[in-house]
Amino acid sequence: MKLSVKLLFSLILISFITLTASEHGIYLLAVSNIKGDIDKVGEELKGKLKSAGYNILSYSDVATPDIVRQKKDEQCGLQAKLFVLSNDDFTRLVTSKGNKYLVASFLRVALYETPDGIQINIADPETINRIVFNDLYENGKKSEYNQIVTKTKEFKTNLLKVVQLVSGGTKVEKAQEPIRDAEDLAESSKDMFMMVGPMTFFNNEDQFPQIYSVRNNEGKNGIEKLIGEMKNNLKKFKPTKDDVEYRYVANPEVLKWKIISQVYSPDSSACLLGLTRTQTEGLSFHIAGKKREGSENKCPGIDHATAYPIEVLLIQKDNQLLVYTARQMFRMDMYFWDAGKMAFMNHMSMPSVLDESLRMALLGKNYKKD
Repeated sequence: MKLSVKLLFSLILISFITLTASEHGIYLLAVSNIKGDIDKVGEELKGKLKSAGYNILSYSDVATPDIVRQKKDEQCGLQAKLFVLSNDDFTRLVTSKGNKYLVASFLRVALYETPDGIQINIADPETINRIVFNDLYENGKKSEYNQIVTKTKEFKTNLLKVVQLVSGGTKVEKAQEPIRDAEDLAESSKDMFMMVGPMTFFNNEDQFPQIYSVRNNEGKNGIEKLIGEMKNNLKKFKPTKDDVEYRYVANPEVLKWKIISQVYSPDSSACLLGLTRTQTEGLSFHIAGKKREGSENKCPGIDHATAYPIEVLLIQKDNQLLVYTARQMFRMDMYFWDAGKMAFMNHMSMPSVLDESLRMALLGKNYKKD
């Protein structure tokens, strides 16, 4: 029996919806093509976020590829800005399965300029939580995994609604690259088998390794003490030769790491720090946008502005305070996979340079090479 044209169309539409619903971008475009001044749009958005109960941990300029381009005619002159947020209810959600999941607690919103106007996107918390919590899925706790994903969708919907209160532009909800399938995210599918390994924080000890431990019997006071030591180390940090020579450096200040955000678990026995630096932002956005560059837009890679900051987790276990941070090859795969295999091949040494630089900066004299 032949299917009617109407029924056939309906089946095709259902198949299309099912397919697209299973695909998740790391970035989610919320508002497109706002005409106006990026500073004014940013201030308006800040007010909306505050009124909606978000804690603004940081609001600052983000480096663009111009910082690593010495020739003026190669620069784009575009701007980007980043909000790093927390939300008390969201923090309680992500830590409900354990404090290690505090690593997912930052919410990030970026504004960036293009020739068509100002765009606003978010680091999609649903996609990120599908990755962060996939050890539950792989260890036989699929219902708990699905529960977290379902509740995260509610927070994502709320964040989108608040962001879309901003004046002007077109309100959209468009997944942006890198895009992965729901099943791949749940099963920590490998993007690059040899170079990166499984897309999981906790089912592979190489991806989110412990980089330091210290005895701590002082609870939160001990965590604050270690953070203070780290801040002093950051001030004293001097980059290695490899770090300095990797790419054109505009001035020494762009190689300094800084903590731009900090949030505690509800029981105060874990703390998440967010670190970034100008050189790393600019270079990674240069690489991310290279194959998309054109005469009209020389800096398309700034649509990845919510890839930062880098997460550093301090967590109490028995009488030890442990410090973890993601291996940079894994993190780059997570946020910059769409740059393509050739980009990863051409910059194979960059992740290891960053791993060493970040750990040296944080740990100072306590840093030890693997």
